[in-house]
Amino acid sequence: MYTFRKPTKEELSALENMGFSKLCSVYDLKGTDEKYSLFYGKLRTVFGEPDYTSDDYENMYSYDIMAVGENGESFYLEVYHGASGASIGGKSFDISKEQEKVYMNAADELIALIESANPSDYVWEGIYEDTSENVRYTVKDGKAYTESESADF
Repeated sequence: MYTFRKPTKEELSALENMGFSKLCSVYDLKGTDEKYSLFYGKLRTVFGEPDYTSDDYENMYSYDIMAVGENGESFYLEVYHGASGASIGGKSFDISKEQEKVYMNAADELIALIESANPSDYVWEGIYEDTSENVRYTVKDGKAYTESESADF
């Protein structure tokens, strides 16, 4: 079992020069705009405002998270929306296969925690440049609404 919290400034500082990669997509190949929209609302409920946000669909938001195991060991995870949708990252490039399993277990628990939350209301507007579309995600009263239309460049 893990608990999850925001990292301290000191922890973030220690991570500055480390490289990280994606652990998993939240929905594998079954992601939809409605699922991504609700997931972001649930994420906002659990962890508040994102550490980073943009109007780029493939770089929508990022949350820095520390996973803390029952033994007190902690490690970094990132929840973000990237090119493949909602994802969990944080695995450094030089960990063992055994340690990667630990990270994946924590990622699975983090996803379950987020999915168990009620989504917060929000509106996000941005651009999906691959398809030249303006995208709008809205969550209101627990329901997801998504819109997209051709962007005028």
